[in-house]
Amino acid sequence: MTTSTYSAVDKPALPAHRRSIRSLFRTHSYAFALILALLFLAVNLAIQPNFGWTDQLASFAPLAIAAVASVPSIVSGRGGLDMSISPIMTLSSILFGVWLVPLGLSGVVSVPILMLVGAAVGALNGLMIVVLRLQPIVVTLSMFFIITGVNLKLAPLPVSIGGTWLENLGGSWGLIPGGIVSILIPVAIWVALTRTSYGRMLYAVGGNDTTAFSAGVNVNPIRISAYALGGSFAAVGGLALTGLVSSAVASTSTSYTLIAIAAVALGGTSLAGGRGGIMGALIGAAAIYMLQSLLAVLQVSQIWLQVIYGLLLLVAVVFSAVLAISPKDKK
Repeated sequence: MTTSTYSAVDKPALPAHRRSIRSLFRTHSYAFALILALLFLAVNLAIQPNFGWTDQLASFAPLAIAAVASVPSIVSGRGGLDMSISPIMTLSSILFGVWLVPLGLSGVVSVPILMLVGAAVGALNGLMIVVLRLQPIVVTLSMFFIITGVNLKLAPLPVSIGGTWLENLGGSWGLIPGGIVSILIPVAIWVALTRTSYGRMLYAVGGNDTTAFSAGVNVNPIRISAYALGGSFAAVGGLALTGLVSSAVASTSTSYTLIAIAAVALGGTSLAGGRGGIMGALIGAAAIYMLQSLLAVLQVSQIWLQVIYGLLLLVAVVFSAVLAISPKDKK
């Protein structure tokens, strides 16, 4: 009795259309999120004739920036999920209302001040992760609880913030929607940095920190700076959130933690690090926001939102894993 064995070369090649689709998703990891975003946008426009782009962009901005702020630590590798992004956003909002406004620093100068505060918190996360060699999720989850408590202490009741330039972030700067302005701040910084050697080193560290170290990259400072960068972006998100609701509310500390990670994963950024970017994160956030808007119009219970976020995150991670382990297409 003989048995037949088949090697990889004996397997039939995939049909051309399947190879092209797989190649598309591998080359453009955000393609799946883009398809979802466009689909949900089309449905929203169909059932909401008065969509209101300025208001929609203002509402979208905090989620978009939370997703963008999550990208640097994730790209830096070692499972760099920063769970403290959402509380840092709320801390920025509260510090603006209870600290900067009374000191007469409520103008545009507040942006770099709050970004420095956010960067300091992020850098502290990075230092503990690198120096103490702790798991990122443990450190940032601990910081999540600490900052949430600080926010409740600083603002046990909502702090009304009106009559400042932040109101424009909830409306428009002339013909430019305020949501676009707030999103452009972290996007411009990220694009500028990724055009430098720092960007190349960050992706190298996230891809394989041992190889990066062997190539002369100072791994630890790069990884710490990634968390600092995310913290500074989160501070901008806090200002966008303040402009949207015209108040600082401690209860928003938990609002964007999981949904931001879901947006990043949905946008094709590898949670293992070294691959992805803010474009995918923005598209993933857009897909989730369009879905939120659609469910709100259809009056779907808020209870189901968490289930949907979890399912989207699961689908995104599984989809990314399947593409990663797929055999190479036959020529």
